Amino acid sequence: MKCFQCGAELPEGTRFCGHCGVKVSDPDAVTIVEEPEESEALLARMRYIFAGEYEVEREIGRGGMAIVYRATETALQRPIALKVLRPDIGLSAAAAERFKREAQTVASLDHPNIIPVYRVGLLGGLFHIAMKFVEGRSLDTILDAQGPLSVPVTLAVLQEATRGVAFANERDIVHRDVKAANILIDTDGRVMVSDFGVALRASDVTLTAVGTLIGTPSYMSPEQCSGLRAGPQSDQYSLAVVAFQMLAGAPPFQSDTLAGIIQHHFFTPPPDLRMARQDVPPALYDMIARALSKNASDRFASTSDMLAALEAIPASAADRRTSQRVLRDLARGQGAPRITTGVLPPLPDMPTLAVPPRPPRARRLPHALGYAAALALVALGGWFGSRTADARTGAPLSTAVPPDTARAAAPARPIPVATGKLRVLTNPPSAEILLDGRRVGVGSVVDLRVPVGPRRLRVQATGYEPWDTTIVVQAGATHKLGRVTLRVPGE
Repeated sequence: MKCFQCGAELPEGTRFCGHCGVKVSDPDAVTIVEEPEESEALLARMRYIFAGEYEVEREIGRGGMAIVYRATETALQRPIALKVLRPDIGLSAAAAERFKREAQTVASLDHPNIIPVYRVGLLGGLFHIAMKFVEGRSLDTILDAQGPLSVPVTLAVLQEATRGVAFANERDIVHRDVKAANILIDTDGRVMVSDFGVALRASDVTLTAVGTLIGTPSYMSPEQCSGLRAGPQSDQYSLAVVAFQMLAGAPPFQSDTLAGIIQHHFFTPPPDLRMARQDVPPALYDMIARALSKNASDRFASTSDMLAALEAIPASAADRRTSQRVLRDLARGQGAPRITTGVLPPLPDMPTLAVPPRPPRARRLPHALGYAAALALVALGGWFGSRTADARTGAPLSTAVPPDTARAAAPARPIPVATGKLRVLTNPPSAEILLDGRRVGVGSVVDLRVPVGPRRLRVQATGYEPWDTTIVVQAGATHKLGRVTLRVPGE
């Protein structure tokens, strides 16, 4: 199934989208129907409001706080991307003025890795931003179609995106919503970041649409999940999530619920990236691990320092030329050689804390206080779970680590996960091999490292009946399945 708001692929039965946070299913309903008339009516309204300024052609994307249209600027007859704040988001006068002022500051940024902003304004009660229209594709679209990227291509994208973010951070502009959808690749292979500094804070808005979320949960830093003010280190965390996604094929933290993702950001160590990609250079692995630190002070002192660490990773001139060619092909919708990845260990189930129902209050809390209360409950649940774990292991619950000692201690490395190996061939050779729902190869996998335990294996190809089974992987053993031959329907 797909999220009707952001289009992300979701497992069947998911109630909340892990990318945009919107509620996508109703346990009491059999199906969900999106009314196309709403989008058409909104497009007609945009054409009416912006008539004479812009010729609005079509919607090309939407998120939790804005809708993006392809349009033509009437005066200069140039194509633009017109970003319009959603009409169901209410801004206070002070927040609206700050948003406009910050957007105008972003318009002054001049960097090859930042999409230029042409105009910012308020028309017909709608805030809008006119940006350069990029002929190409977004990184999330490329990853959805292509899967994981090679290390040289990942390094090229990450270096250019970080250059743009570092340039803005040095000028006191924090992006606050770095994600794969906001990184664009043009048809020349250039990487550009959009939406600098114009992401709204939850306290700035009044949400009239139920289920709407400001920000993208899978990419939000722990401090953003806590409702704290985002700084450059928050952008570093989000860049590291994008890097992880490019290499492993998925963000480090995923869950069927918004609360589950927030809990993982707070408490769960990132999965060991080397389980999915053994070809990741140690310097790149260490950089990603540092930027994914739970504590912002454990990340890089500045995004320029993070960029310096990236640029210090060796890359040959041939790798750079090949990466540029691959990015051009991907931006034009052409394919590239597929990358086979290992299987990441499953994330631990976070404990939850049962809270008795509270009697209704006469007055409703403001939205911002409601979000803060929900986040506090998530944190309390994780704290309760850690105390429960201490009690099971016999550790004294009253033991406390002095703050200075905790800060000085080096961040712990992920605990190695016991693995076995998988070896399988397919007929036809174009068949996809999926392990626990993640594609791990096409045609064959040879000695693929797999976490021990029961694993669901599926082989599928267009025009053939899929083959499903469950294997039990043992530590240090090689699970040999030989050749799996798919049947044509009717055979």
